[in-house]
Amino acid sequence: FNTAVSTLMICANELTALSCNNKAVLQDFVQLLAPFAPHLAEQLWQLLGHSQSVSQAPFPQHDAQYLQEDTIVYPIAVNGKVRASITFGLDVPQDSIKKQVLAHATIQKWLQGQPPQRVIIIPQRMVNVVV
Repeated sequence: FNTAVSTLMICANELTALSCNNKAVLQDFVQLLAPFAPHLAEQLWQLLGHSQSVSQAPFPQHDAQYLQEDTIVYPIAVNGKVRASITFGLDVPQDSIKKQVLAHATIQKWLQGQPPQRVIIIPQRMVNVVV
């Protein structure tokens, strides 16, 4: 519940920052908001020009093309403590990830000129550098 409400708040903040006035986007947002804040959603639904209840409207459908990720943000840990994060493409080989991690300025600071004992790469999760 808290995660869903938090995500809706993040969406509302981004739409506000963008000064979004696209009716289709706002209608979908209000429909997603309705189960969590039904009275507020009803008022917003009426302000959007609808005469029927938001609960009677069909729930928005997702579009799978927007769910495809092409990058991932790897948290980079040194001795188990996260010190940086780097964005990589999903198709980047592990050797390239290792090279970029070890070349990163923040990681160099924590290595203090020592070579790492191990670099553990958990694909699409995280990287841990053991000194």
